[in-house]
Amino acid sequence: MKKWLFVLMLLLGVGVWQHQTVLTACASFFTVNNPTRGADAIIVLSGGAATRIPRGLELYRSGYASQVFLTDEKRSMNPKFRKFFPTNAQLAEAIIAELGMEMKTPVIPSLKGGATSTFDEAYDVQTRAEAEGWRHLILVTDAYHTRRALHAFESVFDGSGIRLEMAAAPNAIFREDNWWTSDQGISAYVLESIKYPVYLLTSRNVSFIRND
Repeated sequence: MKKWLFVLMLLLGVGVWQHQTVLTACASFFTVNNPTRGADAIIVLSGGAATRIPRGLELYRSGYASQVFLTDEKRSMNPKFRKFFPTNAQLAEAIIAELGMEMKTPVIPSLKGGATSTFDEAYDVQTRAEAEGWRHLILVTDAYHTRRALHAFESVFDGSGIRLEMAAAPNAIFREDNWWTSDQGISAYVLESIKYPVYLLTSRNVSFIRND
């Protein structure tokens, strides 16, 4: 018993001593960032417009693809106050204007009146990709969401032959190497450690997990 207690205390001590390395490695596991040029389209996933839209536009400017699309997110807020909160399309227009760019970012229509999960977005994008004949897509989302998003899209696109790549959008508040120092970072990565295993267990819509 004393031996196991000693081993446990030793492991805890190492964990505390090397906490930054361990926590950074845990966060880095969730990040997939492998975009390459020549994609048919850049798809900006819903959920974090302030980070994801600028990243999508950056890729467009750098020549990764000639068009950028947004997904259609279901807005669950009170309809009475909805007008006070801009849509992703409206935010994209404002950001594009601020950057002095001239382009359109069409919204891919939802098959169910607004996506409520990343799986929903994957089905929506698959329908558009097949109609357009796309063979190479770059999916843009927050770094912590990239691995789960890739899993959802790969599950839906399985057998399609369409190449899927991820582009991780940086966050101004937290990164993989300091996420535990802010409430937003802790929330993002702790919740992701729950959401990702749930996604691994299903290939269908997960209605109780928010679309982010």
